[in-house]
Amino acid sequence: MNGDIRDRLRRLGVHKGAADLKPATARGDSPSRRESPHAASNDQPPVSAPLWNLEQQTAFGVAYLRRTVYPAQHRHGSWMLQQALDHPQRVLERLNGGAPVDLRRAVFLDTETTGLAGGAGTLVFLVGLGYFAAGPAGSAEPEIDSFIVDQYFLHEPAQEAAMLAALDAHLSGRQSLVTFNGRGFDVPLLETRYTLARIAPALSDLAHLDLLLPARRAWRSELGSCSLGSLEFHLLAVRRDQQDIPGFLIPELYREYLHTREPAGMQRVMYHNLHDILSLVALVTRLGNAVDAPASPGEYLAAGQYYERHAQWREAEEIYSAALAALGQGNLFQQQRVLHQMAVCLKRQERYAQAAPYWRRLAETGDADAWLELAKHYEWREVDLAQALTCSRAALGLCREPYARAEVAHRIERLDRKLSLHSQQSQQ
Repeated sequence: MNGDIRDRLRRLGVHKGAADLKPATARGDSPSRRESPHAASNDQPPVSAPLWNLEQQTAFGVAYLRRTVYPAQHRHGSWMLQQALDHPQRVLERLNGGAPVDLRRAVFLDTETTGLAGGAGTLVFLVGLGYFAAGPAGSAEPEIDSFIVDQYFLHEPAQEAAMLAALDAHLSGRQSLVTFNGRGFDVPLLETRYTLARIAPALSDLAHLDLLLPARRAWRSELGSCSLGSLEFHLLAVRRDQQDIPGFLIPELYREYLHTREPAGMQRVMYHNLHDILSLVALVTRLGNAVDAPASPGEYLAAGQYYERHAQWREAEEIYSAALAALGQGNLFQQQRVLHQMAVCLKRQERYAQAAPYWRRLAETGDADAWLELAKHYEWREVDLAQALTCSRAALGLCREPYARAEVAHRIERLDRKLSLHSQQSQQ
């Protein structure tokens, strides 16, 4: 490891050995354990625990994983894990663009890799899979009593095919996949690794709920950053302890592990991965609440836009009306966003007369585009050229871009000509 990286690690509290790390209260399992249903602790294993506590035999050799078991009532930040299961199916479908999601048969997936660029040269060395599990079978549908996280660890790059085969065997029994930016990163990278290993993955057959897009729709305007860390801090009340490690250091820590075989850095990486998985579960709960009972302008807009995409116009209008009532005379920017979306919703239904008052309210806040929409409405639908000209001139006074100003100026010239022509005709 070069001196610059070593200095950065030391400043962040990463040391060789585990003496300076705060231990967790639960105990890890012995490395001799094999494939027992709940073979692990009910909290984060201590830093002295082995990097894996289970071994799985595959056609390509042995795969190594660490299993950690939580009670379903385990609280991560503000939420109990089992609360994700409380949302009705219609809410989960709305999160997933209308596609069905069964969280009882889903797997929450997060990967750690040797780089962020992807491509054939990037290895996936740690894959975390979280899933709900039922207690001993005693009824037709045993009650969910735990949440299990299996972390498949690539102890040696030469064992990649074994890890991928074990991962595939696990995924083949699942119905849905839940990730955060999995469509853009985790899944394509895993598919590349499967292709290179000549294994046809079950991954491609799973329904995929990527939480990044609905999170952006709900909160980007309010939070700016919708990274998982930002959502944890602002919405989930998750506070990670000193074992955590910044994501940009993870590739270097794995390379260091391959060189030294000292586990301290990998313990932190596994802690990071484990808590990413738990945060996915909490985020499903928080997003479901935002969809089912929106409470902020961004959440109202996300819910309304979902209804618009599915042509459920009445529901969309009710959401936007509720948002305007909740905003009152408050935040002008948020009010502008909701007014615009309500007007667009009505325009898409060709209900131009009902849209006009919303365009007017928006225009009075200084929105040039809203004045232009009013100008079009008065020119082509109300055939009130004087009003159309007034609105166009108001738009010109607000336009800043040369191209937009030229278009509005052209509209004003045309309206002047039409008014002049009408005046001449009325005098004849």
